[in-house]
Amino acid sequence: MKGACHCGAIAVELARKPEYINLCDCSLCLKSGGAWGYFTQTDVGVIGEAGSYRRSDYKEPAVQLHFCSKCGTATHWTLTEHFEGDRVGVNMRIFEPKELNGVEARTLDGRNWFGDGEANHRRPVGRLGEDVFL
Repeated sequence: MKGACHCGAIAVELARKPEYINLCDCSLCLKSGGAWGYFTQTDVGVIGEAGSYRRSDYKEPAVQLHFCSKCGTATHWTLTEHFEGDRVGVNMRIFEPKELNGVEARTLDGRNWFGDGEANHRRPVGRLGEDVFL
């Protein structure tokens, strides 16, 4: 799978579809427009130079958001030095919707999660392409 930002300056390549997509309601995800699929670093190839942002309202932010400096599209996030792991979140909205048919979309209660343990899902939304669109 290959997706790109709006202007095409940043491309993201994936070997597979995500297992599911999180529609998180934390302030960072809402304002960046992310719909996150999760992968390991070796599963994700990024082509182009992305800008980055770390939220300033947390002393030790978990993620660094990457985006296109030309068009502003959020493309992916990586973990910061404050968190261990091999996880990358990819904004699945940069891919063609038909490539994601059948992938489950979930709502994530990010407003009430502060990085301490597992986040809660409010409810499954449905499967993309059937009754749910990103």
